[in-house]
Amino acid sequence: MKNVCVFCGSNHGYDPQFLIQTNALGKYLAENNHPVVYGGGKEGLMGAIATSTMAAGGEVIGIIPTFLREMGLAKEDVTTFIETATMDERKDEMLRQSDAFIVLPGGFGTFEEFTTMLSWSQINVHQKPIALFNIDHYFDELVAMMHKCCDEGFAPKENLNLFIDADTIDGIFAGFANFHHQLPFKYTN
Repeated sequence: MKNVCVFCGSNHGYDPQFLIQTNALGKYLAENNHPVVYGGGKEGLMGAIATSTMAAGGEVIGIIPTFLREMGLAKEDVTTFIETATMDERKDEMLRQSDAFIVLPGGFGTFEEFTTMLSWSQINVHQKPIALFNIDHYFDELVAMMHKCCDEGFAPKENLNLFIDADTIDGIFAGFANFHHQLPFKYTN
């Protein structure tokens, strides 16, 4: 595993731990030679993950659609800056550039990125690990909803193993080390 994609909010959120842990993650990824792939924004936790990674000597690959760059939201002073035509192309490029995914607290866009990568994993589009960085229980209700989805018969319980729920950086990387992509049935694509 080399490149790690980080999905996160374009705001900081109200809990100071969100920013503190984002900065710690950026430093950790840089110190452990994991280039960061992220959504290319300069604001919120997005800007923080890029800034903290680069400040610790790491590489950052920012991927952003043209319309967001034109709105002045891009952080172009990263190691590699990639512009896409659409949001969907951005996700495709993030998938292509990444070996694993970490989801930090964020809003609707962050949830959409997580569920896209999770649904693509369950249909075998990719076999890469996905971790929720559950800072201060931010994702508890989302994880409970995923369990309810399985309990109600909308997904096999085995699919809960397609993502890692961790509240520490060490927990995330322990989960990555033990991750084995396995589906309850075989897909061919």
